[in-house]
Amino acid sequence: MPTTRYRSVLPISYMVPTLYPTAPGAVKPLGGAPLIQFGDPDLQARAQRLVNVLYWTAMTYANHDGMQDNETLKVFMAPEFYFRKASNEDALRDRFISGADFGSYTEHSRYMLAEALYDAIARSPLFKDWTIVAGSICSALPRATDARLNLLNTAIVLRGRRAVHDSSIPYALLEKHYISTGENVDSRSHADRDPTTTYSFRLNPDKGMDNIISWDEMCFGLEVCLDHGMQVVRNNVTTLRQVMGPTVAELDLQLVTSCGMSIVGQAVAVKNGALVMLTDGMSYADDNLPEPTFQVGRYDAATHQVNMIGRDQFVFTELPKTSDYQVLQYARGRYADLSRRQGVWVSNDRLPLIIN
Repeated sequence: MPTTRYRSVLPISYMVPTLYPTAPGAVKPLGGAPLIQFGDPDLQARAQRLVNVLYWTAMTYANHDGMQDNETLKVFMAPEFYFRKASNEDALRDRFISGADFGSYTEHSRYMLAEALYDAIARSPLFKDWTIVAGSICSALPRATDARLNLLNTAIVLRGRRAVHDSSIPYALLEKHYISTGENVDSRSHADRDPTTTYSFRLNPDKGMDNIISWDEMCFGLEVCLDHGMQVVRNNVTTLRQVMGPTVAELDLQLVTSCGMSIVGQAVAVKNGALVMLTDGMSYADDNLPEPTFQVGRYDAATHQVNMIGRDQFVFTELPKTSDYQVLQYARGRYADLSRRQGVWVSNDRLPLIIN
């Protein structure tokens, strides 16, 4: 039986395409969502839309199996690149203009966004026993006029209210370590290539590792896209064992936010019978702009494989077709013209956290 406070998980995957640059659109708070305010109107619109979607999801699925159970952890995941700034020129070209900022906000925006999102969910009982992966935000470190860009791609994970408060942090920012082709950025511009900003595989003072979070009497790993393929979480667990000894256990849950990644069995670091979840934002023109996918599966330690749970075990509800809930001009509107949808997938039933 699980030793955590939760016995089951309800996976919730936000299906929205994120590969191509899109104008932010005009977004106002709806469905009880609080107003989000930033000086940057692009960041404000995208943050407001995500908060609208969160409140819409909580109310749309309020009577769904496990939603009101305090022993079921609700895990909501948005895809990588959800927060990526786009100029009109970027959107018209379907790519981020080389030599500019590659869709980045200011580096400090990461913290402002995390605070605003946390405030939006912490004030509401709707998100009790939720863990929310808010996709990732692209930002750039300050630079001199003639210096190269130093870019970050940061995942934000937050937790809603809990019946019993503990000393764990309310949210965390986790940096992507490996740059991928979908970012359309020279690899030399990635912050992890700068030795003054390297995060990877460094043991933190609290004996935790980058990409591993201890919450709710459980440990889970979170990776951004290519980091999963490069086995960042699995390598973190290996390093912890080298430093702290063989008693360090596998993780209770592993999460991947991505734009072009699938779950890789050899990269999994969870306990036998535990869950791995991935939400993707890839929708590429060469593939006729398919709807982004998601994956949920259980790890089989004997075979090093993840047994996927079929999509027929999930229910989908489309979001209202307004800019307050949907990204209307993805791929200059071609995505919508092809009747591709945006919405939220939820498992038909709560899933046991671990099956022995």
